[in-house]
Amino acid sequence: MRVVDETVQVARPRTTGRAPDAVRRTVLLTGASGVVGCALLPRLRDLDVVCLVHRSPVSGPDVTTVLGDIAKPMLGLAGPAYAELAAKVDAVIHCAAVTDFGRTDGSLEATNIAGTENVAAFAAAANAVLYHVSTAFVHTRADGDRGRTAVGYAASKSAAEQAIRSSCIPHVILRPSVVIGDSVTGEMAAFQGLHQVVAGMFAGTVPMIPFDPGWPIDFVPADVVADAIACVIESRVSEGEFWISAGDKALRLDEGVAVVVELARTLGVSIDTPRFVPPDMFDRLIGPVFLDALPDRIRRNVVRMLEFFTTYLQSGETKPSSLDQLVSLGMRPLPDQRESLRSTVKYWAAQKGYLQPETEQAA
Repeated sequence: MRVVDETVQVARPRTTGRAPDAVRRTVLLTGASGVVGCALLPRLRDLDVVCLVHRSPVSGPDVTTVLGDIAKPMLGLAGPAYAELAAKVDAVIHCAAVTDFGRTDGSLEATNIAGTENVAAFAAAANAVLYHVSTAFVHTRADGDRGRTAVGYAASKSAAEQAIRSSCIPHVILRPSVVIGDSVTGEMAAFQGLHQVVAGMFAGTVPMIPFDPGWPIDFVPADVVADAIACVIESRVSEGEFWISAGDKALRLDEGVAVVVELARTLGVSIDTPRFVPPDMFDRLIGPVFLDALPDRIRRNVVRMLEFFTTYLQSGETKPSSLDQLVSLGMRPLPDQRESLRSTVKYWAAQKGYLQPETEQAA
């Protein structure tokens, strides 16, 4: 196992903004209905939150919504509304992004790059610190034919980071790893690629995994990501980069698979532990025969799972992590990874009808 060669830049706390500590601050949040934004919104305490939404409004204590579009100049707002919003915002939290790897309609670039440029321009107009939520997989590379669809997403996030650095505004870049459900309840706004893998295992369409079982699979619960971001904002950090990732605390791939298999069996799902095979053997000998023999729908699902693993395992690299620095800012420590994974799989299973009511299980 090797550690990815990235320098972990830790932000230096600095008090900034037009409002002194005793005055309540106003923040603009984009992507409030997304996986990270949905978890973050209730965690933003003692702040007035304005959510820029494209369609459906969101609600909560001390929350207001403004209809707009980050992909449009001036966030899609009229001049007076734009100026009024900029006059009252002290910080901007940018969570909105297209995360679908397979997008080829230009929305990756329009939202993730041009949209970030528009948000940065607003932060400059507001004289506000920009907290940009990127990804810990910003440097993802293609591994042969597999992983190519993820490269476009990673490139868009990398370009967004560069746009922010070029803007010369005060900013903090936050890079979450794979985001799973709440560490206790497993709940999350939308199911992600990891859940597609779980679905394949439950359905019995993942007989083998062409990766080293000792490679780390890095994920962080949504509530932990939200806590980390909120602590950085509450500490008024105004520059630097934070990797919100498990790092050397990540589970090995075989440990994660074991958690899924064990939970499935407790729910009465007959499931076999997938066999791990060397990647080169799968690509040369097994994959061509195995994939061609599958029905189209199942083959597409298997290919998506291979894309997920290729993207997020990264040849055994251990991601950089800023957990220690984040804990020093007030974030709670990373919960037990097995329990967090078990919670998110159990929540998914309940939503998909695998989890029987407690009274029926007791009988």
